[in-house]
Amino acid sequence: MRPGIPSIDLAAALAASVAQPASELTLSELIRAYSVARCDGSDLRLRKWEAALGAKSAWVITPDELQIAADAMVTHGYSPASVNRDLSALGSVYLWAREKRLCKKTFRSPTLDVPRFEEPIRRVHIDAGQLVALKARALAFTDRRFGVLVALLCDTGARKSEILDRVGRDFDLDACQVMAPITKNGTPRMLFFKEETAALMRRVFPTLPPERLVFQGEVPGQPAKFRRQWEECVTSVGLPDLRMHDLRHAAAASLLRAGVTLPVAAQVLGHDPAVLARRYGHLETAALKKAQEASWACAV
Repeated sequence: MRPGIPSIDLAAALAASVAQPASELTLSELIRAYSVARCDGSDLRLRKWEAALGAKSAWVITPDELQIAADAMVTHGYSPASVNRDLSALGSVYLWAREKRLCKKTFRSPTLDVPRFEEPIRRVHIDAGQLVALKARALAFTDRRFGVLVALLCDTGARKSEILDRVGRDFDLDACQVMAPITKNGTPRMLFFKEETAALMRRVFPTLPPERLVFQGEVPGQPAKFRRQWEECVTSVGLPDLRMHDLRHAAAASLLRAGVTLPVAAQVLGHDPAVLARRYGHLETAALKKAQEASWACAV
């Protein structure tokens, strides 16, 4: 042992860590605490679990119970993709509980042992003209912030939460970038947007309060939802089935059509490369073929 360093009982330290007690929370209480802390828009998906199992202790719910509920949802007409998202939303609640040390160290989320349903890959094609129309229509709302949000989503390919959860200090309008410190994959990344979007932000936001959400809703500390504006906007431009998340798919497709490789596109989007390959690998193949054909033309 080095001089001056006190001895440590590692066995006792490990035992104390493993023996961390669980907070006495019902699933309903846990979900509500998570919703207030994260404000990630998953509250609608979590309501089903709260209604069905909310009175039970959060730590005694079993994978079998979740599987029965998931099967019932599919039988009732919910799409496999929607049920998978509902299970993932509940899984995020349990992950948060573990991060906050609300459960025992040995606790395993019951969502991890519920197999996900097979779901068809959703491929979205939005041409450049449709994106221009969408962004133009988004500006014609009383809340001008909605137009800014749509422009940022189109430019960055970000997840909705990655933009809505940002405070003023996260944006650098001169550099046309915004820092998204928390991503789905747990890694920080920089999002880039166009100069015209920066100019729009300067008009809509004369100042950006450093510590306040840029897109704050009626409840302080929680972002606006913009559901009504989105539905009206996509209906107006003839894309009633378009989801806000589809702008992310459109950005991914644009990157690959431009010749960006899957690993680089995955890094830009903060996406899982394997998922991106499964969804858009055919576009990368086309881009690589085009690049090779171009090289043939330059060959001596």
